Amino acid sequence: MKLYVKRSTFLLFFFSASAVLFYALWGRHMLSGEINFKFFADSLTYEKLYWEADFDSFSEMISWDSNYFGPLIILEALGGDRFLVVCLNISLLFSSLWLVRGGNDCNWLFFVFLLFLSPITFSSLLSINKEIISLLTVSLLVAWLLRRGGAYLVLAFITSFFVRWQLALFVFVAFTAFSSLNPLRHKRLFFVVVLLLGISVAYLFVGDQFVGVNSNADRGAAIDDGSGAYVLLNEAQRNGLYFLVFIPKALHAMYGLIFRVGNIFDFNDIYNNLIVTIHCVVAFCLFLIIFFRRRLSLRDDLVFLALIYCAIFVLTPIYSPRYFYPVFYLSCMVLARRSRPVKAVQNLNSSSRITGGIDGN
Repeated sequence: MKLYVKRSTFLLFFFSASAVLFYALWGRHMLSGEINFKFFADSLTYEKLYWEADFDSFSEMISWDSNYFGPLIILEALGGDRFLVVCLNISLLFSSLWLVRGGNDCNWLFFVFLLFLSPITFSSLLSINKEIISLLTVSLLVAWLLRRGGAYLVLAFITSFFVRWQLALFVFVAFTAFSSLNPLRHKRLFFVVVLLLGISVAYLFVGDQFVGVNSNADRGAAIDDGSGAYVLLNEAQRNGLYFLVFIPKALHAMYGLIFRVGNIFDFNDIYNNLIVTIHCVVAFCLFLIIFFRRRLSLRDDLVFLALIYCAIFVLTPIYSPRYFYPVFYLSCMVLARRSRPVKAVQNLNSSSRITGGIDGN
């Protein structure tokens, strides 16, 4: 009997096995500080909180400027075992990709290849982090668009709280955008404009809740050697002009580090200077290919979903390109599609399916 393994599955197993091998040989020593190579962002912070902090309430783990709930719950469930975390991360990756399968319009092998062009994909398998959870949330949301199963939407909303409150807001807004109750569901550009205007006005009233976040952003800018453009964009946002600065701020937030590509040889901050910078370069290249191939269309549910995500997350004053890893994930799906998209499901009562699932090639 011959055992047939799809090439895409083989590639996924190859990267997963490589992650386990990397962790066994070097990763665990890097996490312990024995090797000075920081391939992670906040992993040690989550571990420190797990071992030392004593939270008295749920609200202490989730606030406007921080969310430790997801990582702490995972560490609690796994007893803080780092190898089990690696195994769970790989399982979440497989689950996420399994959720977006379906149809014959996309090339799974090419999709997996594009996904691992970003070093964040590989690093997210090696330690406790929120990027891998956000991948699951977005995959559940795409699965809801693919199959219209309410359970996918509910799970997407639940898992979003494991990451950031903004992700929960994104899931809610995405549901609203595709809902039959939304009078603007057929006018996507108008919906985005209304969304940006609404966020701009709302920020004026709730801006005081972000004082701590703004202070952190200002302190980061003070010690940074950048141009100061992001600070100016944040200032305009605080004055109710988010709808005007959204596009430049989004491009800056996602791809701004391409102008610091020379920093990849600065090993004082390996994660940001090497891993995140290379991710930005790869993500920007994918964006350009999507743009010049004329696939940057709001008729495409995946592009529309990515734009809604940006509308929510670009609001953050903190400069952190890794927050936009789900946009990169959606970009990979858009590029892996073999044909041009057909406008997706119009309302919750439709039985049609979105174009953009991943096949098993």
